[in-house]
Amino acid sequence: MTEQLLTPEFWARAWEEAAKNSPTGRRWRYSEAEQIENWNRRAASFARQTAGAGAVKQREKVLALLREEGALRPGIRVLDIGAGPGNFALPLARVAAEVVALEPAPAMLRLLQERAAQEGIANITCVAATWEEIDLDRQGWRNGFDLVFASMSPGVQSAAMLDKMIAASREFCYYSSFAGPRWDAARVDLWRQFFGEELNPGRAEIIYPFLYLYTTGYRPLLCFTTEELRGESPADEYIAELTSFFDQYMVLTPAIRETIAAYIRARAPEGLYRYRRRICSGMMLWRCTALPGR
Repeated sequence: MTEQLLTPEFWARAWEEAAKNSPTGRRWRYSEAEQIENWNRRAASFARQTAGAGAVKQREKVLALLREEGALRPGIRVLDIGAGPGNFALPLARVAAEVVALEPAPAMLRLLQERAAQEGIANITCVAATWEEIDLDRQGWRNGFDLVFASMSPGVQSAAMLDKMIAASREFCYYSSFAGPRWDAARVDLWRQFFGEELNPGRAEIIYPFLYLYTTGYRPLLCFTTEELRGESPADEYIAELTSFFDQYMVLTPAIRETIAAYIRARAPEGLYRYRRRICSGMMLWRCTALPGR
C-alpha cells in the first residue's frame, strides 16, 4: 500500500473515485449541455457575487503570487481555462500580450466581452468550448502558452485534464481548487433536509491534483487562502440560485421548490437575503519544463 501511495496512478484513481463517490458526485445528473445552460442562467448573478470585496482580495492574492514567481509578466501568452465572466482574464490581459479565454457558456463570454470593451482591453481571444473537447494539435495549442491558468475550473477535474494543461504550457501552470468546506448555510441545511446526509467537499479537493503532480515528479508551490463572501441578494434571486443548484442533483417537485423558497423568505427581512460563505482554497503553481523530482 505504501508503494502505491507514491504512484501517480494511485492518485489519479483516488481523484476519480472521490468525484464519483462524494455526495455531489453520486447525485450529479446534468449532461454537459445542461451544465452549460445552467452556467448561462447563472452568469449575471455569478458575476455580481464575485465582484465583492472578498473575491477581489482573493484575486489580488492570486495575481501577486503569479507576479512574484515570474509567471505573470509583460509579453506572455496565457490560456485561461473556464474563464467565466473574465474575473481573471481581464487583469491577466492588462499585463500579458494575449489571453485566450476558454469558456463553454455563451452568456459568460458575452459578459467577458462587454467588460473588456468597457475597459478598452483588446488582447483577449474568446473560445467557446469545453477543455475536454479541445484538440491541442488542431488548435495549435500544444506548448503554446507561457502560462496555463485554471482557477476553480470544473473543466479540470481529472488527471487527464491536468496532464492536458501541462501539454499546453511551455513554462508555467496555475491550478486552484477547494480545500475544505465551501458551502453557504442554505445549501448545507437544505441538503441535509433533502438527502439526510452532510454536504461534504470531497468532489473537488486540492489534495488529489497536488499528490498526483507530486508523485509524477513535479513540486508545485502550494498556498492556501481563505476568503469570506458576504453580501445580500433579493430573495427571489437567491431562491433561483438555490433552485438551480439543487436541480443539478435531484428532480425538483413543486414541494421541493416551495421548501427552498420558504427557507429563504423566512430569512429575508424586507425581501433581502444576506449570505455568507467561508471558502478555503488551495493554489498551485509549477513549472512544466522539467520534472524536478526525477
